[in-house]
Amino acid sequence: MRTGLLALLLAAAAPQEAPQEASQWKSIEPGLTLGFPADHGAHPAYQTEWWYLTGQLEDESGARFGFQFTVFRRGLQPGAPNADESPLRARQVFAGHLALTDVARAETRVAERLQRNSPLAHAAEGELEVVLEDWSLWRGVRDELTLVAADPERAFGFEFALRPAKPLVLHGQGGYSHKGGAPGNAAAYVSWTRLALEGTLALDGTERIVRGTAWFDHEFGSSVLPEGVDGWDWFGLQLDEPDGRELMLFILRDARGEPLEASAATLVERDGTARVLGRADFTLATGTPGPDTSWTSPISGATYPARWAIAVPSVALQLEITPLVSDCELVSRATAISYWEGPVAVTGSATGRGYAELTGYAGSLSGRF
Repeated sequence: MRTGLLALLLAAAAPQEAPQEASQWKSIEPGLTLGFPADHGAHPAYQTEWWYLTGQLEDESGARFGFQFTVFRRGLQPGAPNADESPLRARQVFAGHLALTDVARAETRVAERLQRNSPLAHAAEGELEVVLEDWSLWRGVRDELTLVAADPERAFGFEFALRPAKPLVLHGQGGYSHKGGAPGNAAAYVSWTRLALEGTLALDGTERIVRGTAWFDHEFGSSVLPEGVDGWDWFGLQLDEPDGRELMLFILRDARGEPLEASAATLVERDGTARVLGRADFTLATGTPGPDTSWTSPISGATYPARWAIAVPSVALQLEITPLVSDCELVSRATAISYWEGPVAVTGSATGRGYAELTGYAGSLSGRF
């Protein structure tokens, strides 16, 4: 879902270029065919793209943490450079968010980066290799990912090795994730829904050995969300054994808070096979705003849901979702845009963990990108 968030964030922060006709950028269409590892890399023919990792981890003492790493790429100019074009001209801009949630302290530290394309900000084509200043993510043998990222000012950083426990998931129809409206109003969307994580976490000058479970998303396309989308709620949930499944679910909300028809989900079985769920196949409910069911940000003033009930009747799945820490709001200094992204606990017919992303609660996104 972060292609919409990307467009909004970078539209506010990117250098202004002459308007481009939408047809000059490639669009994601039905019948999409993806090939890997090449499609793990960047796709500069498409205007928007992001790579995303979240997870929950523990150190050797049992202290619990959540982390988020996201790099967004936004194309500013389609096509190959002109022969007389200055090499200093920005054709892409990269933005990044890095966050650490400390469950015991009930706090979240957030860092961000924003750079034009350069040796310090780039994404390789044909392979997963993303660099944004001192942050980097790359793919090695057997799809093992390496993440190195730190923010000295906020005194935290990561060095993680991540190994997929299940095959890559192609959401929608072969990776074609339709967002509503015209067929080209879509994105290519793939995930590793369960990765084993181990590595080190640096926090306040102390290095800790950590282990945990992570989730990887990669999405690209050129369209924006349909008019009338106020915001969205996204969940990436990993259910414990003996269940062992994962659930990706997103709800696109209208001005009344009602889900739109393009809302969708993917249920990943223990063996890695994926089942596509349409809007009629699941429900997502929130409680009436109150002390136990919502949280109000002291910074943005936004009130976010803090308790959800998810049901997938066809497989008798009934889940209750609660945040591990209430204050997981990310307020971009570059754009003044606020959204909530943090670790959650799962109870109900199965237990588990995951991450949630909530947008549009600090102001409608409709018409802003």
